[in-house]
Amino acid sequence: MHDEAQLEKLHREHAGAVRAFVRRRVGDEDADDVVADVFVVAWRRLGDVPDDPRTWLLGVARKLLANRFRTAKRQRALYERLAREAERRPAYADGPSMDETGTLLRALASLRARDREVLLLVTWDGLSHAEAAQVLGVRPATLTMRVHRARRRLERAIEPTAPPDAAAPTATPAIQPSSSGA
Repeated sequence: MHDEAQLEKLHREHAGAVRAFVRRRVGDEDADDVVADVFVVAWRRLGDVPDDPRTWLLGVARKLLANRFRTAKRQRALYERLAREAERRPAYADGPSMDETGTLLRALASLRARDREVLLLVTWDGLSHAEAAQVLGVRPATLTMRVHRARRRLERAIEPTAPPDAAAPTATPAIQPSSSGA
């Protein structure tokens, strides 16, 4: 059987089981990305796929999930370390205090990687929404919605006692819309 046809058959017969396995571990939002990664591995290692591939595919998914969890843990540890460093340094006269910087970094660390990524692209990397959308391979309108939702989650992480629909706090100067926005 041709490689492409073999991969299509593999996907058609087993993508549902792989997606269900992954969804139980990471939820709907990240499941499609992980499932796609599983089938990229299957494509690259098509010769290694056994005759009964379901358990092999689930094993690949398990390993990919473990890698994602380790990466997220390292990223959280980095943000925590940066927050501790920020609290030890003197504040600049015209910038946010080191306590605010530490709080912001801790809040960023608590976000999902997808939320952190969109916020960092438009704030620290200074990309417009259109540019960030191009980097992520999504439409600008999709990116704008992701940024909006990520900012709300960041606000809730900074002010955990604020009601969910409360107005945006003014104490988050580091996360403002990019001047080159969508």
